[in-house]
Amino acid sequence: MSYQNDHNHIVSAFDRELTELRSLVVKMGDAVIRQTQDALTALLDQDTARARQVIDREPDIDALSSAADEEVFRVIAKRQPTAVDLRLVLAISRVVGELERAGDKAARIANNTLKLIDEGDAAAVPTVLGKPLRALEALVVERLEQAISGLVDADLGRAITVFESEPQLSSDRQDLSDGLVASNAPFDGISLAALLTIAHAMERIGNHAGNIAEQVVYVITAEDVRYRNRHLLINALKHRAEGN
Repeated sequence: MSYQNDHNHIVSAFDRELTELRSLVVKMGDAVIRQTQDALTALLDQDTARARQVIDREPDIDALSSAADEEVFRVIAKRQPTAVDLRLVLAISRVVGELERAGDKAARIANNTLKLIDEGDAAAVPTVLGKPLRALEALVVERLEQAISGLVDADLGRAITVFESEPQLSSDRQDLSDGLVASNAPFDGISLAALLTIAHAMERIGNHAGNIAEQVVYVITAEDVRYRNRHLLINALKHRAEGN
């Protein structure tokens, strides 16, 4: 085999490995979204079996995370990627961690759903909190989808979209808390704590999507923007996109 053919073979193999890493991220993202949606459905339908399924599936996300971590370490050790490719590999490693933690939050929602069912208070949730819960769920899922596809497609615009929806995330979370406080539903202390935990977990899943979007920016621009002011960051990214 000639040097050129050998080089092309190595590059092709590396491209396949990067594609596999991206596929693992997409698979994890899909799993987290499904967990989040099923956890909320279990709550609103008072579905004990579905809540337990969410809890039982949590190890599947952990297994995907471990597989992705192993592949990241193997790629770095074997391929010694260039700066651009190394950023992608490192970003994928961070994104995997964000998705694993988001999956933990979905399981937390399911666990607290079981508490509400045990307390006999789950039946009141759809009437009191159904609308704000579904609104928050829709936004969280959209943020996850935009962030993950932004990473896979190296799309800065989708990262910007995620950043721009952060005020709405806070607003939807506040609407949920306000609805809980304003309701006349006779939730006891255990149920009230469970509902507040669920609301916080939903917001945190949405925040994980924002952290993933930060990694999209890192891959594309080589800048670590985790601690940048969001308003200034959005303006800078839009200016960059317009310049391109």
